[in-house]
Amino acid sequence: MSSAMTGLAAYQRVAEAIRQDIRTGRLKAGDKLPSNRGVADLYDVSLGTAQKALKALEDGGWVVATPSVGVFVSESIPDDNEPRSTASDSIRNELSELRTAIEELKVRVEALESRSHQA
Repeated sequence: MSSAMTGLAAYQRVAEAIRQDIRTGRLKAGDKLPSNRGVADLYDVSLGTAQKALKALEDGGWVVATPSVGVFVSESIPDDNEPRSTASDSIRNELSELRTAIEELKVRVEALESRSHQA
């Protein structure tokens, strides 16, 4: 792990690794990223962490997610030198965390409902 990634949350490390692949050209505009599960397996993180990383990349304009199709590298990559508001970044991160938590809760509720219907 590079010193730049020390202290970052797991989803931030995954997102930064993907951003680095985009910056270096390993991933190009229009390339399809692995599925959520594929990202989780590739970076050895939980599914929730992978989802959170991809959502952070989407929120930052690095990727475009199309439901039922996939996640693709954006045609217009954000400029790393562009100043960013830490307040808006904080809000984006909190929203991303909330979305992930809601999705995880939906999965749990569906599992509980499925069990109750089987009983």
